[in-house]
Amino acid sequence: MSETKKYAEVIFLGTGSAFPSRSYNACYAIRVGSLLWLTDGGGGNGIFPALAKADINPAELHHIFLSHAHTDHIFGLVWIIRKIVHLRMQGLYPDSIYIYANSEAAHALREICRLTFLESYYLTFLQVAEFRPANPGDSYQLKDLTIEFFDAGSENVSQSGFRMSLPDGKSIVALGDEALTTKNMMEVKGADTLICGAFCRYADRNVYKPYEKHHWTVKDVAEIASKIDVNMLILIHSEDQTPDKSLVYRAEAAEYFKGRVIIPNDGEIYRVE
Repeated sequence: MSETKKYAEVIFLGTGSAFPSRSYNACYAIRVGSLLWLTDGGGGNGIFPALAKADINPAELHHIFLSHAHTDHIFGLVWIIRKIVHLRMQGLYPDSIYIYANSEAAHALREICRLTFLESYYLTFLQVAEFRPANPGDSYQLKDLTIEFFDAGSENVSQSGFRMSLPDGKSIVALGDEALTTKNMMEVKGADTLICGAFCRYADRNVYKPYEKHHWTVKDVAEIASKIDVNMLILIHSEDQTPDKSLVYRAEAAEYFKGRVIIPNDGEIYRVE
């Protein structure tokens, strides 16, 4: 583990959509001082090399947020939980793991673990894990952070977003893989940093067909962000076939949004400023 940092940073473990070919599914960790907050886990055990690349030991993970129950977000967490259970059984994980999830996602995670773990592992999971509701209106104080949950406005699954208020007064708002839309724009308003989905460029909408998948484009997100006082956009959960994706995505966003736009690659780290 690296030395404790005083500022907030976002560590992108994966940035891809549900079926990536050159990236891992979208998931990331937010580190603020000594606190580490994992958002989703991607779709498989590829989460372990992603964590290793970021110098994150699974034994460090004590706060995990599951935005929704889709396979490309939940199955990586099943692997992480299995690893933590194994560490607990070895006496190497003495504390609890706090899992923040809405009712639907929490039920799905419990059931997958129940159906796929050995009985001894599942019973240990029940001992080590504490589920904390992340339904609209729920909030928690973690050290000097405040985290508030809201409905991300997904059209096809119960999905939670969160607003993380930092000690310096800045805020990070995250929408899982949901795009910024008219359904969630008021929850996002005033965010210093917004992390959300943007499946492809509007120019490529006929190639990737985002609307059929209940996703939106870079142009769609940028247009709304320009109207609600967002300072920085970080766009994830996108296709990974476009050459120079970061460059061309930013170019499309810049036509509509004048703030900073980041299109991260897997493994990149961004300081929240």
